[in-house]
Amino acid sequence: MSRSVELAKKTFIITLGKISTQFITFLLLPLYTTLLSTEEYGTVDLIMTLVQLLIPIISLMMDQGAFRYLLNCSSEEDKKKTISSAFFILVFLSIFTVISTLFICNTYKIWVVFILLATVFSNLFLQIARGLNRTIDYALGSFFCSAVTIVLNVLCIAFLRMGTIGILAATFAGNLICCLFIFFRLRIIQYISFKHIDKGLVLEELKYSVPLVPNQLSVWVMNSSDRVIITIILGSAANGILAVSHKFPAIYMTFFNIFLLAWHETAAVHYFDEDRDKFFSDMLEKVISIFSTLCLGIIVVLPLVFGWFVNPSYHDAYYNIPIYLIASLLNVVVGLLGVVYVATKNTGEIAKTTIVSAIINIIVNVALIRLIGLYAASISTFVGYLITMIYRIHDTKKYLNIKYNFTQYCKIVVALAVTTVIYYLENKVISIISVPIFIIIAVWTNRNTLKVIVAYAKKKF
Repeated sequence: MSRSVELAKKTFIITLGKISTQFITFLLLPLYTTLLSTEEYGTVDLIMTLVQLLIPIISLMMDQGAFRYLLNCSSEEDKKKTISSAFFILVFLSIFTVISTLFICNTYKIWVVFILLATVFSNLFLQIARGLNRTIDYALGSFFCSAVTIVLNVLCIAFLRMGTIGILAATFAGNLICCLFIFFRLRIIQYISFKHIDKGLVLEELKYSVPLVPNQLSVWVMNSSDRVIITIILGSAANGILAVSHKFPAIYMTFFNIFLLAWHETAAVHYFDEDRDKFFSDMLEKVISIFSTLCLGIIVVLPLVFGWFVNPSYHDAYYNIPIYLIASLLNVVVGLLGVVYVATKNTGEIAKTTIVSAIINIIVNVALIRLIGLYAASISTFVGYLITMIYRIHDTKKYLNIKYNFTQYCKIVVALAVTTVIYYLENKVISIISVPIFIIIAVWTNRNTLKVIVAYAKKKF
């Protein structure tokens, strides 16, 4: 099986498990914006944002360490050592977390702790599934997590009217179901015992995973700190508007993050192939082309459908979306290049890259927020990812000789500028005319990739 086909197969399997539920979540946006006020939606978004901040601190990113080292395990004994070491480190960290929160008095504390612990272990078990090459089980676990969360969200919000507490309870239940499914499906208990804890391996896993903590915190700053700053300075209602702005780029990044899971594994395994420079160059060009097309497509179509998904009281969210989408496209390049550090186990470089950009993100946000309001959030995110992308393009030259198609990328920049101008005109006639033009250009630009996909589909089906 060729590397490209292998990558496509893994991406397809993971997509089946994730994308359907993600779309359902997106389609539930009208429900959330209708039944929850901007203040309520802003509050729950802030809580979940803070949970995402705490997860890497509590877990020390041991799930990523377990995944990376499982890829190199050649025997059952090695697998047991890797999984046992990671599992008991997380048990110890979880106990410490519970003790640390005993003296905190807050209405939402118990749910936050439950969500943190369930998410930490569901992340570990999911990464173990990937490391054991159980990609289908990984996809099923992700599916059950999302499906249970979505169903309970609808039940708690629309029927039981539990508001914020309902969303938190649904999130906990989804992650718990995921934990239980993977644990019993993979019979993880057979890999866990005290006698298989390897102190040397524990130190190696920690050496790999701990540098990912500041990196993940920096990613959190890039993606979420603007919500905290907006809430503090402009209030929860403004954060509710911003949360809706994030939903559309989040769907876009869902596609890429699915691909990135498969890309990490394929790139790490084939990094030392003789023709790796050509392989990486070709893959980057194709993937950037595909995700640029997707980004442009959302910007072209959104003026026609935005009102279908979002209650009129949230209309101000419309204006930040293109900036976030373009920032997300920059993040695609960042993620594609970041796999080099994963393959070489040089996670310290990942942290160094993103920390500086995260600091710049906060500075730009705070400096501009009183001048341009919500636009400060999206612009600061754009600036942060731009700096990270430029740095990684330069830094990865130490590891790979990647050839960039600058002519193609200049065309993408021009297309983004044109479609963004049309977006802000809010003229439905112009937007309708733009759609068929975009489709023709998109098909022509990605014709070679589409031919490969069609040929593979015909062969299989």
